[in-house]
Amino acid sequence: MHVKKIKHIITLRQISINCILSLILCGVSAVVSAQEFTQTIRGTVLDAYTELPLPGATVIIAGTDPLQGTSTNAEGAFRFDNMPAGRYDLQVSMMGYRATVLQNLLLVTGRELVVTARLEEQVYLLDDVEVRPEIRKDQAINEMAMVSARSFTIDETERYAGSLGDPSRMAANFAGVSSASDQRNDIIIRGNSPIGLLWRLEGVEIPNPNHFGSIGSTGGPVSMINNNHLDNSDFYTAAFPAEYGNALAGAFDLRMRNGNNEQREFMGQMGFNGFELGAEGPFSDKRRSSYLVNARYSTLEVLQAAGMSFGTGAAIPEYKDISFKLNFPVKRGRITVFGLGGDNRIAMLDSKEDDAQYGFAGTDLYYGNRMGVAGINHVHYLSNDIRFTNTLAVSGIRGTADIYELFDDDLDLPNVIEDLGEIKYSFSSKYAHRFSSRNYLNAGIIADHYDLRYQGQEYQTDTGEYVYYINTTGSMNLVRMFAEWQHRFTGELVMTAGLHACYLFLNETHALEPRYGLRWEFAPGQSVSFGAGLHSQMQMKALYFSQMLIDTVNQVHEKTNDHLDFSRSLHLVTGYDRLLGEGHRLKTEIYYQRLYNIPVAWRQPQFSVINQGGAFNYWTFNEMENEGTGENKGIELTLEKFLHEGFYYLVTASIFDAGYRGYDGIWRNSAFNNNYIFNVLTGYEWRTGERSLLSADLKMVYAGGNRYLEIDAERSEAENGARYKWDTAFENRYPNYFRLNGRITFRLNGRNINQEWALDLQNMTNRQNIFTENWNSQKQEITTSYQMGFMHMMTYRIYF
Repeated sequence: MHVKKIKHIITLRQISINCILSLILCGVSAVVSAQEFTQTIRGTVLDAYTELPLPGATVIIAGTDPLQGTSTNAEGAFRFDNMPAGRYDLQVSMMGYRATVLQNLLLVTGRELVVTARLEEQVYLLDDVEVRPEIRKDQAINEMAMVSARSFTIDETERYAGSLGDPSRMAANFAGVSSASDQRNDIIIRGNSPIGLLWRLEGVEIPNPNHFGSIGSTGGPVSMINNNHLDNSDFYTAAFPAEYGNALAGAFDLRMRNGNNEQREFMGQMGFNGFELGAEGPFSDKRRSSYLVNARYSTLEVLQAAGMSFGTGAAIPEYKDISFKLNFPVKRGRITVFGLGGDNRIAMLDSKEDDAQYGFAGTDLYYGNRMGVAGINHVHYLSNDIRFTNTLAVSGIRGTADIYELFDDDLDLPNVIEDLGEIKYSFSSKYAHRFSSRNYLNAGIIADHYDLRYQGQEYQTDTGEYVYYINTTGSMNLVRMFAEWQHRFTGELVMTAGLHACYLFLNETHALEPRYGLRWEFAPGQSVSFGAGLHSQMQMKALYFSQMLIDTVNQVHEKTNDHLDFSRSLHLVTGYDRLLGEGHRLKTEIYYQRLYNIPVAWRQPQFSVINQGGAFNYWTFNEMENEGTGENKGIELTLEKFLHEGFYYLVTASIFDAGYRGYDGIWRNSAFNNNYIFNVLTGYEWRTGERSLLSADLKMVYAGGNRYLEIDAERSEAENGARYKWDTAFENRYPNYFRLNGRITFRLNGRNINQEWALDLQNMTNRQNIFTENWNSQKQEITTSYQMGFMHMMTYRIYF
């Protein structure tokens, strides 16, 4: 057995007040003019299914006097020039389509507001010609999603206190979702392991897009995803459409927006996520092509180099990332090129008495990680109803670690040396066909080829030599196909049915996954929904290639887990959704999930892969079998008021139970069975002048404490290493979790420039929530690590 442990903590305790005041004074001096400042609102109206432009659509700016409106041109584009800075609602309608409203769009002077409106084709019955606007910003962009799905905006990743511009931390506010810890942005969906989350960017499945995220995990302390580049995107928590596979818990389907194709714009930012510089604009004045690029460098590293201290000792994370998107319209389609990449490293040195060990007491850890993805998409329309999308992409991730055990004073060498790397080459082709306003078809194929190189060795004190616990170079292939069909019986009753199939060539295992969804709007603003589906996921790739030493003389190893089948899960969900007027919404969902084919180990009968993924370490055992099971069931409630006249709130409540059976067949709580989560978010925004906005936001979260594997102190001391009471695995929880976050934001418009200052107040009550307990081999005692205490963080951003 090998346990790999990698812990990181990113803490920003203070920012120089003099620097902040200087930024404010510079910003104010740049906008001393008292004239009214204006900017352009423009965009495109598309068919929600085909994504083709809709000429002749009507676009009205609600609340203007006199009322301002226009129609889209032959390219589906509309434009309003010289609009005063502020928030706007756009009403978009067209004969034969359901009208929609784009709410609370923020126009600033530093850049144009470019939006995309998607209209859903209406199904008419007899004399039914009613046209009423749909004010449903929560519904998923994907037309095939019937249940447990919602879209989110860039604004939400910043507005919600504690989100820090991170999509994962933002999603933790939704019903049924929680975070594993303050230190990381792993998200737990309905009691599932964070490993069950699928990340997609521009239609491509990508590795863990987080700094300091290890191979096989889905989270980390800092996101590489730059929210300044995101378009409206989708988030799924169960029974997702057949297009999505190789995931058990949920999916993030992220879209990058196109750069401005008419004028060049720039952005600068300094805050928790680093120093950032961004640029976008057209390649030329004659073509509609555009670029969007952003680079970021870690703030903490730079400020430490300037002599500032943050109370984290030598554990200052160093990271940088870059993202880009190039968009080229072509005849009957478009070509996009996109990319994301990041590099990071950290030294966690308990020998220097760092106060940010967070569970790694007794060790010195040096860790580095790199991740990258680049791809090209080609969308081609054979007709107004048929669309082909072909994608080529390459992605990779690599993690290195050197771990020194401090209890061995005679050893100057690392006890563990690890270098794990993966490269994936992907091709996908998707066919979309609208047969009529009632019937739609999506079908596609995804082929992935992996090149893998895993090396890990551990020092043996009795022989004075290193022994490989993994040492392999190989490849594997995964092919998947899907088809999904949507039928609209009426405009209010919609059904989807689909099938996802996957085949792993490594061991010739396969899975067939039927999916079904139904939504019925039985009264205006009220609907019920149902979703069901089988879902499967291949194991963490390093698990297939883990090895057991069978010949100590000749150092011969044997793979003992390469036979493992897909883990599988059955999802059943039913929901009720109601609009209460004035932007209020009530939603409740009840769900049941049965997990099976989960890898377990006879060498540790209480163990199950179902409990992996929420920390900086993972466990592997030899000769594992797909004999484990699990269950998740619960009820969720969401009460929400969309931002209107400056005010919003979001209240979510989740009560659930999650358990599993290991190799011994005994029913236990899973590691992620917190039992309940309550979130309350609210905020208000008001004008403080003709050119400025001030907003204040609060978030409160109260949840059951994390379950834990109790340390056996007596055995740990006797055997000079962590030993656990597996017989009582996850019976107990740490004390309940409570956290109160706040955020204050001030926006100031100038002539072709917009500036923002934000103050984030994390854990305002300085609640000492327990993070974990670990065995300190140096001190021969159990040490308790706590989650993040009170922190205040400043962010400054400028658009010009």
